[in-house]
Amino acid sequence: MAALASTASYLVAGGRDPVASMLLAVSTFLAEAGLFAHNDLANLEEDKINRPDAPLVTGAVGIDTARVVAYGSLASGAAAAALLGPAPLAIYALAAALGVWYNARLKRVPVVGNFVVAFLTSMTYIYGMAAAGGASVVLILLFLSSLVANLGRELVKVAMDYEGDMRAGVRTLAVIVGPQKAVALGAAVTLASVVFGLALTYAAFSQGLLFLALGAAATSLSLIYLSLIALRGRLKKYRDGTLAAFGVTLLALITEAVWRLF
Repeated sequence: MAALASTASYLVAGGRDPVASMLLAVSTFLAEAGLFAHNDLANLEEDKINRPDAPLVTGAVGIDTARVVAYGSLASGAAAAALLGPAPLAIYALAAALGVWYNARLKRVPVVGNFVVAFLTSMTYIYGMAAAGGASVVLILLFLSSLVANLGRELVKVAMDYEGDMRAGVRTLAVIVGPQKAVALGAAVTLASVVFGLALTYAAFSQGLLFLALGAAATSLSLIYLSLIALRGRLKKYRDGTLAAFGVTLLALITEAVWRLF
């Protein structure tokens, strides 16, 4: 999904080089793979409680193998990003460094760690835009709406991991203030993201990006509903629903990118 987001953003921003598109997709995929593998390494103790079936916990994958996957993927992705130019490489390096720092330290810093995850998830749009060599108001608004919505989702997710994090000694927001207050804050932040989503809808419509405008509008309406059900304690439905809602906008962005090619 991240690889598709960066590549589609590149095309919507006016990029047309097929080699650059390939490098964007490959480098984004490798960054995600590397950071997820590193996350499993850094959070092995928590996963013994929260994810007892995780490969490193069960022994299905060895620690040394995971290190090769994590650091090898990140280094290979950096090599691909370097071929895109200085700006994309700087964005890649920032994302990789923040991701590793989050896995090792920032996860244990309430709210800050959640913000970093949301930031990294949303940076794919900026990464693709930078590779195209220009600025796009639509993609900047897409980044902002994604950032705020993902932050809300992260705050709700820490409430879902409350038991495991508390037993593992991880001081998340839910551990400090309680899961109910964390959910309330997460739902409020999710609802606030709708402001950026509606601005994105207007900007996309004004620029003739009708697929993206419709997708952003649908996602915004979905997030209003999902914020309300989170407050009612239906957290799994919120978690799955927000992922689906984000997917609607991503699908609209991909459709827009393909449409602009023709």
